[in-house]
Amino acid sequence: MILFTKDPRHSNISQTTAGGTDNNADFHMDSDPFDEASTNREELGILLRTDFSDEAAWLAFYSRLEEGEKEFAASPLEEVTMMDDQPEPNEANPNGTAATTTAEDDSDESDDENSLSVIFHVVNPSLPQERALLTNISNLAALRLFNDVDVRQAPTPPPDTKRIRPPNRLVDSDGWQEVYVGKNLWIYDAKSNSDQCVRVVSQTSSDMYGTAT
Repeated sequence: MILFTKDPRHSNISQTTAGGTDNNADFHMDSDPFDEASTNREELGILLRTDFSDEAAWLAFYSRLEEGEKEFAASPLEEVTMMDDQPEPNEANPNGTAATTTAEDDSDESDDENSLSVIFHVVNPSLPQERALLTNISNLAALRLFNDVDVRQAPTPPPDTKRIRPPNRLVDSDGWQEVYVGKNLWIYDAKSNSDQCVRVVSQTSSDMYGTAT
């Protein structure tokens, strides 16, 4: 079996066989500058700044964000949970010896607290050319930059409901729809300068037919 792939840099055709790649074939892999910001991260989501017109408003928002993350990490609920999980200082374990906490355990707890202190990975580039790429981009463009694209079967239309026409890949295209997989994405846009809020981007439509990402 022979597959042919178009070389993106030249007009020639590169040949690939089912058993492997032709040594004479010329391939080019484009690097994605946003991969580092969207893969293998411990944070729960990515906060993307797409408006750079009001630095004072952004700094005010970012300061509140940091305070909120610190409050969440040190919330009374978490403290109570951690205390409940720890044995009493004089409590004996089933083997008859007193329960103690080692220095290694303390270190692990400290690491857990540090990881909980940051909820969002913030993408706020400083270089003009990088800011130009992100300024006022759409939600869909942001998903394509920071998430992986996938497809799933579209929800089944209710009885007596016609499928959407013309087909839309985000809603229903031949019974399939485009979805995105990755970290949750939050957008700081021009409106955020005034209301100091960010907006979550839906990665998939709901289970109701006719909805979209």
